[in-house]
Amino acid sequence: MESSTIRSQIEALTAELNSIRERIKEAKEERARIIEELKTLRAERARLLNDLPGLREKYKSIVSKRRELIESFKNLANEKKARLAELRELVELLRAKNTQIREMEKEARTPTSILREEINRLEWQLQTKVLTLEEENRIINKIKRLSELLAKAEALRKEKNSTLEMKALVSSLKIQVEDLSKKLSNLREEINKLSQERDLLKSRIDEIVKRNLELKTVINEKQEQVNKLSATIDELVRKQGEIREKLTQLHKELEKSRITQIIDAKKQEVMEKLRKGGKLTFEELKILYGEPEDFESE
Repeated sequence: MESSTIRSQIEALTAELNSIRERIKEAKEERARIIEELKTLRAERARLLNDLPGLREKYKSIVSKRRELIESFKNLANEKKARLAELRELVELLRAKNTQIREMEKEARTPTSILREEINRLEWQLQTKVLTLEEENRIINKIKRLSELLAKAEALRKEKNSTLEMKALVSSLKIQVEDLSKKLSNLREEINKLSQERDLLKSRIDEIVKRNLELKTVINEKQEQVNKLSATIDELVRKQGEIREKLTQLHKELEKSRITQIIDAKKQEVMEKLRKGGKLTFEELKILYGEPEDFESE
C-alpha cells in the first residue's frame, strides 16, 4: 500500500478517533448531569415516601376519632330527641292539668283552713248544743256540703302541688335539653374541624401518591437514558480501541513503507557501485539481499 494512501487512512481514522473522543466526553457529561438529576429526584421521592406512613397513620387516627365523635353525636341527638319528646308530653299534660285546675277553682274558691274551721265549729255545735231536729239536719247538711267543698279543695291543692312538681320537671328537662344542645354544638364543631383536617390530609396524601408516581416514571425514564448513554459510551470505547489498533497497524505499515523506500534507494546506489566493479561491504550486501524487516529496528 502506498504511503499516501496509508497517510490518508491515518488522517481519516485520527479524525474519527477525535470525533469519538468528543462524543464519549459529551456522553459522559450528559450521563453525569442526568445522574445528578436522578440523585435529586430520588432524594425527593425518598422524602415523600418517608412522610407518607406518618400522614396515613394520622389520617387513620383522625378518621377513627371522627367516627367516635359522630357516634357520640348520634347518641346525644337520640337522647335530646327523647328528652324533647318527654318535654312535649309533659307540657301537654301540664296544659291539661292547668285547664282542670281552672275548672276546679270555680267550685273550690274557699281556702281549706276556713272550710275545716267552719266544719269543726258546726260539729262542735252538734256535740254541745241542744238542737231541734230541724236545726240538727240543717247543720248536718251544711257539714256535708262543706266536707264536699273541702274534699274538692284538697284535691285542688294536690293538683296544684302536682303541677308544681311537673313544672320543676319541665324546667329540669329544658336545662337537660339546653345542655345537650350545647354538647351537640361543641361536637358538631369538633367533627367539622376533624373533617377539615381529614380532607387536608387526604389531599396531601393524594398529592404525595400522585407525585410519587410521577417521580417513579421520570426516574425510570432518566435511568433508561443513563443505561442507553452507558451502552453508547461502551460502544464508542470499543470503537475507539478498534481505531487505535488500526492506527497502530497503519503506522507500522507506514514505517515499513518508509524503510522500503530507503532500502530501494540504497539498493540502487549499491547496484550502481556493483556495476562499476566496486567492492561491496557487509552492510551493502545486507541492503542488496536483505528484507525490509531486517532494517525496522535500525
